[in-house]
Amino acid sequence: MIIVSKEEKFFTSWSETRKKGKWKFILFNGVFLGGVGYSLGKVVLNLFLGEWVGNIAEYISGALVFGIIFGTGIWVYTENRYKKYIANKY
Repeated sequence: MIIVSKEEKFFTSWSETRKKGKWKFILFNGVFLGGVGYSLGKVVLNLFLGEWVGNIAEYISGALVFGIIFGTGIWVYTENRYKKYIANKY
């Protein structure tokens, strides 16, 4: 049985993600996943507060802006972590 550390799993996983490219990562993980989460959270919050849900254009524009910022932030954070791992390993 081979024991792989958490950092080695991260290194392998992020190496594969990097090959797919920054913009693909930002579009899928940021705009799609983050944007959907943002929109759902906003709908639930509005319903909880008893406010009108609003129009779809507000949700789409908010999701796009949030998704791009979120995806870019995650990319930068994870890329810096990856570079530190490589610098310490080699």
